[in-house]
Amino acid sequence: MSATKEFKAPVTKRKQKDEEDFPRGGASGLTPLEYKEIAHQADTSLFSEPGSKPSAAAGSEPAKKKRKPTKKTANSEVSFENTFDKKKLNVEILSFKRLTEGTKLLGCISGISHGRDSDLPELIVSLPNNLTGFVDISELSDELIQAAGDTLPDLKEQYFIGQWVQCVIIGLQYGASGGAAASGTDKQRRKIILSLKPFIVNAGVKPVDIAVGTFISGAVKSVEDHGYIVNLGINGLHGFLKNSEAKMYQRIKNNDKPLTVGQVLTFSVLSMESNKKTVQLTVDAMKVSKALLGDKFSFSEVGSIMPGNVVEAHITEIQDIGAVGKFMGHFDATIDYFHSSKGMITSKKEIEETFKINDKVRARVLYIDLASQPTRIGLSNAKHVMGLTQPNTTESELGSKVFPGKSIPIGRSFDTVTVKRIDPRHGLLCTIGGVDIPAYIHISRVADEHLANISATGKFRVDSAHRGVVVGYDPVDGLFQMSLQESMVDQPFLRIEDIAVGSIVKGTVAKVSDKGVIVSLAKNIKGFAPLLHCVDSAVTNSTKKHVDEKFKEGKVIKCRVLSTDAAEGRVILTCKDSLISSKHPIFTSLDDITPGTFSDGVIVKVNPHGCIVSFFNNVKAFAHISELQETHVNNLSIFQPGQVKTCRVLEVNAAEQNMKVSFKTSSEVDLGSVQVGSVHKGKIISIKKDLIHLTLKPSETKAIIHATHLSDHLGEQASRIFGSLKEGMIISDLVVLSKDETRGSVVLTKKPILVLAAKEKKLITERAGLKEGHIYPAFVRQVAKFGVFVEFANGIEALAFRHSLSDASDAVFVKNQSVLAKVLRVDPTDGKTEVSLKPSDVSSSESVMFQGEFLAAYFKQVERLAKKADSTVSVGACTLADIKTVGKDEWTISYGAKKTASVAANQVKEGKTKAGAKCAAKVLDVDFEQDSVDFTLKDTLISAEEAKEAKANMFSSANISKDLTSLAALQKAQGTIEAVVELVKDDYLVLSIPEVNNMIAFAATRSLNNRKDRIIGYKTGEKVKAIVAYVPKSQVKGQAAERVILSAEQASVSPRNGANKEAKKGTSGIAEFGDVKEGSIISARVANIQHTGMDVHLGGKVFGRIHLTNLADTYTPSETLLKNFKKGQLLKCFVLHVDSSNKKIDLSLRPSRLAPENHSVVHDPEVKGFSDLAAGGILQGYVSNVADKGLFVALSHKLSGRVKIAELSDDYLKDWKSHFTVGQVVKGKIVSVSEDHHQIELTLKASQIDPSIKAIQTLADFTKGEKVKGTIKAVKDIGVFIKIDNSTVSGLCHISEISENHVPDVSKLYAVGDPVKAKILDIDMEKKRISFGLKSSYFEEGDAEVGEDEEDEDVESADGSDEEMEGASDDDIEMSEDDSAEEEESDGEVDNIFAGHDDSDSEEVEEVEAEEENKVADDDSDVEMTDAAPLAVASGFNWDGKDDAEEDTKAGDSDSDDDSDDEQSSKKKKAKKQATVVQDDTADLESQAPQVASDYERLLLGSPNSSYLWINYMAFQLQLSEISKAREIGQRALKSISFREEQEKMNVWVALMNLENTFGSADTLEEVFKNAVQTCEPKKIYLQLVKIYERSSKITLATELYTTMTKKFGQSSKVWTGFGHFQLHHGNLEAGRELLQRSLKSLPKRKHIKTISKFAQLEFKYGEPERGRTIFEGVMSNYPKRIDLWSVYIDMEVRNGEQDAVRRLFARVVSLKLSSKKMKFFFKKWLAYEKDNGDEESVEEVKRRALAYVESLSA
Repeated sequence: MSATKEFKAPVTKRKQKDEEDFPRGGASGLTPLEYKEIAHQADTSLFSEPGSKPSAAAGSEPAKKKRKPTKKTANSEVSFENTFDKKKLNVEILSFKRLTEGTKLLGCISGISHGRDSDLPELIVSLPNNLTGFVDISELSDELIQAAGDTLPDLKEQYFIGQWVQCVIIGLQYGASGGAAASGTDKQRRKIILSLKPFIVNAGVKPVDIAVGTFISGAVKSVEDHGYIVNLGINGLHGFLKNSEAKMYQRIKNNDKPLTVGQVLTFSVLSMESNKKTVQLTVDAMKVSKALLGDKFSFSEVGSIMPGNVVEAHITEIQDIGAVGKFMGHFDATIDYFHSSKGMITSKKEIEETFKINDKVRARVLYIDLASQPTRIGLSNAKHVMGLTQPNTTESELGSKVFPGKSIPIGRSFDTVTVKRIDPRHGLLCTIGGVDIPAYIHISRVADEHLANISATGKFRVDSAHRGVVVGYDPVDGLFQMSLQESMVDQPFLRIEDIAVGSIVKGTVAKVSDKGVIVSLAKNIKGFAPLLHCVDSAVTNSTKKHVDEKFKEGKVIKCRVLSTDAAEGRVILTCKDSLISSKHPIFTSLDDITPGTFSDGVIVKVNPHGCIVSFFNNVKAFAHISELQETHVNNLSIFQPGQVKTCRVLEVNAAEQNMKVSFKTSSEVDLGSVQVGSVHKGKIISIKKDLIHLTLKPSETKAIIHATHLSDHLGEQASRIFGSLKEGMIISDLVVLSKDETRGSVVLTKKPILVLAAKEKKLITERAGLKEGHIYPAFVRQVAKFGVFVEFANGIEALAFRHSLSDASDAVFVKNQSVLAKVLRVDPTDGKTEVSLKPSDVSSSESVMFQGEFLAAYFKQVERLAKKADSTVSVGACTLADIKTVGKDEWTISYGAKKTASVAANQVKEGKTKAGAKCAAKVLDVDFEQDSVDFTLKDTLISAEEAKEAKANMFSSANISKDLTSLAALQKAQGTIEAVVELVKDDYLVLSIPEVNNMIAFAATRSLNNRKDRIIGYKTGEKVKAIVAYVPKSQVKGQAAERVILSAEQASVSPRNGANKEAKKGTSGIAEFGDVKEGSIISARVANIQHTGMDVHLGGKVFGRIHLTNLADTYTPSETLLKNFKKGQLLKCFVLHVDSSNKKIDLSLRPSRLAPENHSVVHDPEVKGFSDLAAGGILQGYVSNVADKGLFVALSHKLSGRVKIAELSDDYLKDWKSHFTVGQVVKGKIVSVSEDHHQIELTLKASQIDPSIKAIQTLADFTKGEKVKGTIKAVKDIGVFIKIDNSTVSGLCHISEISENHVPDVSKLYAVGDPVKAKILDIDMEKKRISFGLKSSYFEEGDAEVGEDEEDEDVESADGSDEEMEGASDDDIEMSEDDSAEEEESDGEVDNIFAGHDDSDSEEVEEVEAEEENKVADDDSDVEMTDAAPLAVASGFNWDGKDDAEEDTKAGDSDSDDDSDDEQSSKKKKAKKQATVVQDDTADLESQAPQVASDYERLLLGSPNSSYLWINYMAFQLQLSEISKAREIGQRALKSISFREEQEKMNVWVALMNLENTFGSADTLEEVFKNAVQTCEPKKIYLQLVKIYERSSKITLATELYTTMTKKFGQSSKVWTGFGHFQLHHGNLEAGRELLQRSLKSLPKRKHIKTISKFAQLEFKYGEPERGRTIFEGVMSNYPKRIDLWSVYIDMEVRNGEQDAVRRLFARVVSLKLSSKKMKFFFKKWLAYEKDNGDEESVEEVKRRALAYVESLSA
C-alpha cells in the first residue's frame, strides 16, 4: 500500500538563537555583507588560542590572543549550523532511500503522458543521479486549474521535452511492503511525487534574497497588453515578464504561440522595481542560462537558496566520488563525479585533476535538502547543466530542439558497451561504441540475477565490453540509461512506441476470451487480437469454437500489428492469414495513398449503400455498392463483417479523411469495349445532385454524365431536361467523352454537336487530329481572366486568349458551354494548342452542319419537354381555315377542332376578304412552349395544289418528301440558296425557300459562340442568302419538330415584288421608328412584363411601352392586371405618344381608346395632362415609388403625384412603408396642382376623401370633465395608459385614479386592449398633457370630487410618443398631498421637542450635512449605475439600448425606491429632478411635432446646438429605415454643435453608439467609440458604452470593457463600484467581492470609505445582507461620527426589512455623542420609520428617547 505523506513547506535550519522575533528586512538582523565578515572572522579567530573573545559585531577588531574554541552560549548573536556543523559532509549519490519530502531539485522534463495511477496527464521529470519524478497536472499551478475549468489543458502545448524546471518532492510512494527496501515488483511501484507550484517551490524564500540574476520559478497569472504578470508564490512580491523578453521563448519553445495563464516557467531576475514589490523577469534561454548573482550577494539564510542558481564555490575537500566546497562563505555543498565540467570521470585521480583545493568553481545548484543533518546542497558544473541544454547541444544551438533521447530511441541495442567505472553499490559507468554521450547502468540492470555488489574483478570489470540496450536517457546527468540484462537485450522491443504498425511479430497466447485473444509480445507488453481478426472468414456463431481450438494458452503464434496506442498502452493485432501473408502495400495513413493502389482490407460494416473497410492504423474506406463486384449486386448478404477483400483505391481526400475503394480488381474488362468517341445507349441507375449514373448497354459499364452535358443550350432548358429524367430510363446518343482505366470510370456527353461530330468521325480524341485552320466542336472547360480553356474529348484541351473570344462586344462564356473552335496554332514540342472562338473565325462551310444541329436539336428538345409529340400539325402543312375576324393589323382564324390562331398582317391574303370566308392556311411555326401556331394565308406561299388538297382534307403534305430530297442534295453540295424572311422570333427566323416550292425553313439568330447578341438584324420580307445546314428525313403529320435548318446571312437585296408592303410593316406592320404614328392602332408582341407595365415589340428594332394606367379603363392591383398577359402574346395597341428625340413610344390597351364607339362608362378616366386635374378632385392611381419622404402615385404614363407622410392616413402609422407596395391601387384627393413646378400634391386621408367619415379628433376637441371611451394601450406599475377612440390622444390614468380602494397590482385589473370608459380630469394645452380617471364615483351622481391632482402626462400624438408614455415611472409623478402632510407632521413633532436646543452653528452644520447627504445620494445612484433618462424620441427607437420599454419603467421604479429611502426636503427633490430634465427650446417642435425632414431642417436652423433636436431627427430617419442617413445626421450634429456645448456633443455620441450597437456591427461601434473617446472625456464615454452593453444584454462585452476600465481608470471609484454592481447584479458574487480588494489597492485612500460603503450597499441589494452589515460595522467603528454613512447604513437595514436590526441601529446612533442638529436628524428619521412600520408604543418610545436627550442637554 502506498504511503504518500502530506507536503509541508521546508523549514530553515539556520535559525538564529538570540535574534529579534520580527527584525526589519528579513529573518536576521545582519546583512549579507555582515554575514561574510563574521564568517571570515570565525575562520581566522574563533578556533584560536584560549582567552580570545569573539567579535561582537561585524567589522570589530580580531582578537589578539588565541584560545581554544569555547562553547556557544545563549547570548551568542549568530549560530552558523551549516558552516560549523561537527558532522562531516560527504559526497553522496542521491538515491530513493536518501530522498526526503521538501527537497528542492533542478529537473528536466523527459516525458509528457497520462499518469500511471490515473487518466490525468502528468509530466515525467528527470532528476539528478538517475532518478525520475512525476508531476500531476494538479501540481503545476493553481492558475492553470482555475483557467482550465471543466476541460483539461494539453500539456504538450505548454511544456516540451528538455525543459528545465524547479521542483519540490511532496511525496514518496513506497512499495507494497511500505518501506524503501521493497524488492521485486514492489520496486516498480516506487514513485517520486513532485510539485511545480510556485508557492511550494519558493517556500521559505525571502523577498530580500531576490536579486538580479536569481533563478526562480513562477506561473503566468494574467496576460496584459505589454506582457505577463507572474505569480512567484512569495508573499508581497510578484514578477512581470515583458513581451520583448518572452518573444524568443514563444517563437522557439512555445510553437510561436503566446504564453497561457497557469504556465510554469523558470525565469531569471533582470531588475527589482523601486517599490520592492515587483521584479522584472526574462525567460530568454540565452539570458537565463548566463544569469549570475552579484559578487557581493549572499543569501540571508539557507532556505532562500533555490536550485538552478549559479554560485561560486571554493573547493575545500576531494573525496572518492566528488568534491566538497563552500560558497558565499558559509554554505557547504558537494559536486559528484557525474556533474563535473570534464564530463565522464572514471577514478579519484581524475577527480583530483579536475578539482583542486581552494579552486574557485562556478556551479549551478542542483538540489538542496533542508531536512538532512547537515543540510545537503548538491552542485553541478557540467557544461550542459550550466548552459541549461544537453551534451550534444552547442552554445550556438541554445534554444534548438535537439534532444539526445530522440536521436537514440529506447530499445536501440549496441554490441560494444565498455565499462569505465564501477560503483559497487550503484552501477556501472560505460561508453557506447560510436556515441559521444556515456551511459550508466544501474546495479539492478547489470544482470538478470540479483547483485548486492558489483565485483571489480568479475565479469563486469573495467574495460570489459558487453552487449547492451538503451532503456532511457537522463537529461540532468547527461547519460544514457542502459541495461546489460540478457533478457532485455534479446527483447524484440522494450516499449509500444518501438512496435511498427504492419510489422509481423511473434507472441505467446496468454488468454482466450469471448472478445478475442490476448497475446504476450514481450516483457510487460501484451497485444489483443479481436474476435473479428482471429479467423480469415466472416464472424459466425461457430467462430468462438474455432478460436478456442486454434489458440491454446502458451502457444506461439504469428500476428501482424494493426494499430498501436502508446498513451493508452494498446496493441491491436490480427491473426488473419490472408493479412499476414498479404503482398500488397500496407495502408497506415491517407497521406501516402494514391488512386489505383491495391491493398487488403477487412469489412467491418455493411449498409444499404455499400461496405466500410478497415485497413491498418485505423484507416477506413468506403466501397459503394456499385463497386462491390463486376455485376449488379442483388444481395448484400454475401458481404459480411470479417471478410478480407483486396481493394483498389478510387479516390483519396486526406484533408477530409475519407477514401473510396472498389472490390473490382480491374476495370479493363468493361472499359476495353468502350472507346472515347464511341456512341452508346445507357440505362439510368441513379441521379444525384448534378450527376447521372448509368450503365452502358450492352457492356454494363458504369458511367456518369453531368447535367450540363445533356444539351447545347444551358440554363433553363438544360435544367428542364435534367428534371425530366428518371431512374430506369434508357437514353440514346451517349458519346464517351473520357475514361479512366485506373479508376474504372467513364464520362459521357449528350451535347448534340458532339454527338454529331462523333457520328461523323470528326470528334477530336487525339491531339494529333488537330489541324491548324480547321474548326472543331468543343465545350468550355474553364473560364479564366486571360482567356477560355476548351476541351474537345479525351482530356485534350486548348486555350483561347481574350483577343480571340469576340469580334466586337465583350464575350460571355460559361463552363460546359458548347462552342466551335478554330485551331490557330499547335506547338509541336509540348502540344499546347491555341484556338479562336470569334464568330467570324468559325463561320464557314466547315461549321454549317454544327450550326444546323444547334437549332435542330433545340426544336426537338423543346417538343420533347412540352410533350407535344402527338401534335396534329407539322411545319409546312396546309389546312382549311375559317376567317373569324379581319383587322387592319391582325386576322383571326379557326382550324381543326375549333382551334383558333392569329395571323400577322404581313401573312394575310391579298385582296378583299370578309369574315366567315374559308381559305387554305399554311403552318409557318409551332411554338410548343406557348402552345400556339403561326399561319400564313398568302397565296404566294400556298400553291394551287396545296390549296386544293387542303380543301379536300384537313391537312396536306403534298410534295414535301420531294422537296426534302432536293434540299438534301443542296446540303451535300454546300450551295447557297435564296430565302425570304417570313417571321422574326427571338432566337430564330422563319423563312420560305421560293426555289423549293416555298418550303418553310428556319435559321438561328444566335450562334454557338455568341449567346448574348443576335448575329444580325432582320426584317420581314427581306431576302437572304443561306446554306442548307440540316434536312430532316421526313416531315409528315405529327412531326412538328422536324424542320429544315438554314445557315443564313443578311443580303443587301431589295424585297421581292409583291412583298414591299409586308417588308415595311414586318410582323406588326412596323419596320422603322418613323412608321409609328400617334393615334394609330397597331399590333405588338409582349416582350417583357414588369411591375410598372409592359414592353412590347412592334417590329424590327422598334419597341414600345404600355404603362399600368393604360392597361385598362378600371384600375385593379398590378399583380391581378398583369396576370392576363404573357410573353410573346400578340396585342392590339393604341399609339398615345411618339417621342422621336428619345425614341420612346407610349401605347394604350384601354378599350376606350381601341374602340371608343363601343366602350362603356370609364371608371378611372385617363389623365392626359394638368388640365384634367384640379384641387379637390378625387382619383385613383398606382403607387410607383415608396420613398423616404412619402409616396409617389402614377396618375398616367407621364404624370405622378406626391403624398407626404403626414397625408398617408388619419391614423398614426408607425411603420408606414409596410402598408404600401409598388403597383398598389390607391385612392386620393388632389391637394394642390402646380403646372409651373410640375408638382401634384395628394392626400390619402379617408376623412379628406369622404366627408361622411369623421376626422380623427385631437386634444383641442376634448374638454375637462368629459367622459370618453378608449382602449388600454399599456399597463404599468404607476397606472394605465388610455388612448381615446377615434383620436390620436392618449394619456395616463394614475394608479390612484383607477379605483376608490388601494390597487396593489394594476395588471390584475386591466390588460392591453381592454375597452374602458374614462373621465378627463385635466387638460394642459401648453404641455399637451391629459389625465384620466376610472373611479366608479366619476360616473355616478352625487359622488365627491377628486381630492388629488396627479402630474399630467404627455399627450400621445401621431408621431409615436406612445413610447414616451410607457417609459414613465414614479419619479415623474409628484408626491401626494397626504404623504407630504404626514412627513411634515413627523418633522413638526421632533421640531417641537428640540425647540430652543439647536446648535448655534446650525447653518454651518446644515450645509455640511446637506453636502454629505448629497454625496451619499450620489453614491447610491452611482451604485445603481443609472443616468438621467435617455432623450425621448418620437420614432420609437430606444436610444438607451433597451429592447422593451417596460424594462425602462422597472428600472425607473427601482431608482425611485432608492431615492425615496433618503430623507430629503421636497425642494431638493424638485431641484434634483429639474436638473435631469432635457429642455427643448424649440417652440415649433413643442407645438407640432415635425412630420418630414424639411421640418427638422427648419427647426435646426434656429437651434443648431440642441442635441434633443438632432437625436429626434436621427430617430425620424430610423423610423424610415434609413440607417445610413441617421448616421450622417449624427456626424452633421457633431460638426454643427458648438465646441463649448460639451454635454450636447456627448448626447449625440451616446446616440451614435446606441445606433451602432442596435443596427451596426462590432467594427462600426468600435470606430464610433474610438472617435468619441478622442473628443469627449474618456471615462464618461467608457461608462456610457458599458451601460449600453449592459442594457442590451451583451454580458461578455460588458465584462471585457469593465476589465479594461479598471486598468485604464483604476483610480476611479465610480468604475470599480460600477463593475461591482454589474458582477453582483448578474449573480457573480465572488467576482464582485474580489473587486473590492482589488479596488483598494488602486484607489487613493481618500476614496476608500466611499468605495467600501458602496460595496456594502451592493451586498445588501444583491448579495448577503450579513456580509454588507459586517462591512458597514467595520467602517463605522473607524468613523463613528459620519452621519452620511450612518444614514445609508440605516437605509439599507430598512430595505432589508429586519425591524429589530433597524431599531438597534437607531438606538446605537442616538446614543452617540453628536451635535443636537445631527441628533435631531436621526430622531426625525427614526420617528418616521416607526410611524410607517411600528405601533403607537414604538412611536412613543422614540419620542420619549428624544425628550430624554433634550433634557440631558438642559441638565
